[in-house]
Amino acid sequence: MIESINTSTLDSFKAEARQLLEAAVQKRQMQQEQGPQRGVQDTVSLGNKPVDPGTYTASVSDAELGKTFTMLRDLFATTLQEQGIALEVSTGDSTIDLQTLTPEQAQDLVAEDGYFGVENTAQRIFDFAVGLAGNDPSRVDAIRAGIEDGFARAEEAWGGTLPDISYETRDTLMAKLDDWVNAATESAEAP
Repeated sequence: MIESINTSTLDSFKAEARQLLEAAVQKRQMQQEQGPQRGVQDTVSLGNKPVDPGTYTASVSDAELGKTFTMLRDLFATTLQEQGIALEVSTGDSTIDLQTLTPEQAQDLVAEDGYFGVENTAQRIFDFAVGLAGNDPSRVDAIRAGIEDGFARAEEAWGGTLPDISYETRDTLMAKLDDWVNAATESAEAP
């Protein structure tokens, strides 16, 4: 079991990310104050001329989002590299390089049927925990306590809350444990 989590690097990463985000917001505000940009327009017609419906676009373009994603991905990869943590993640049948991960690939990984989706992640944790407990349902309380402790430590490391997908994964994992115990109880009671 992990005794402690060193959060100083994480805190440093959060501070850097916050500064970069604030700089991006300030830059965007300055650009908005300087006047409308190409692609951002409002149209108003007065009189008998045909009315052209107003055109509105998102306040942040896809290009800007892509730049922000790339910047944060690179910052994250650099931080991991400085800590000596691998920049490649094995997804069972393939390996993903975090330095070249695109937003679309990230979305696919956390999608419902993705490798890091709720069901698949909960199943991997379940398989690990049950294997560690020697497939003994009487140890379910210890398994649950370990899971709750792990999530509490993760919340602490992430500043108090985790993304919703993490809580969905925990709930799915707990349901899998319930099903496992119920199936074991039913098979023990069967003649």
